[in-house]
Amino acid sequence: MYNIFNRFRKNESGSIPIEGVMGVLLLLGWYAIAFEFYDAFRMRAKASKAAYTVADLLSRQQEEIGPRFVGGMKKVYDYVAEARISERSWMRVSLIECRADNDDWDPCDGVNKKVSLINSYSTDPTVDTHTDTTIKDESFRIPIMSAGETASIVETSSHYNPVIGIGDKVLIMGGESTRIGLSSSVRFSNFVVTPPRDERHIWNTSK
Repeated sequence: MYNIFNRFRKNESGSIPIEGVMGVLLLLGWYAIAFEFYDAFRMRAKASKAAYTVADLLSRQQEEIGPRFVGGMKKVYDYVAEARISERSWMRVSLIECRADNDDWDPCDGVNKKVSLINSYSTDPTVDTHTDTTIKDESFRIPIMSAGETASIVETSSHYNPVIGIGDKVLIMGGESTRIGLSSSVRFSNFVVTPPRDERHIWNTSK
């Protein structure tokens, strides 16, 4: 019995196919992770493109805008961004202005003078709309505006939905947990400020 086991232990026939199978599994895993990262960058580019597309459409709008209009723009965003699950993305549109009066014609530079909020709306009830205080906190992201000038801010957020979902699985090694790849918690956000192409935007809650 010992001799049979000893001969089996020393027998190296078939080692190359076994090593080949192990190597193929490692390569497949590497390709899966590489594809997931490529897909994440691709979806990130699409999300940015969709946000700027919506912002451009909004800047050309000549009629009054409101919640229904923003909801329609959210559908445009989901289509251009190829959002796989529309419920995992949201859009917030805010109208701002650099107020001017007889005594103050200074531009809003975000330091000495900050913009004021006209109105704000979010397609997701769980995402708060901006207030005059919170919009002033974003002054460092808003370009300098002349006195009397208005602009719209389009904020979008969408979660990445991995094709393979490797990152959502926990791997336990040596008593410690680790993750490989990207998880569905990765979020793509955009903040786009555009002035109206024609007249200033007017907010109407019935539109």
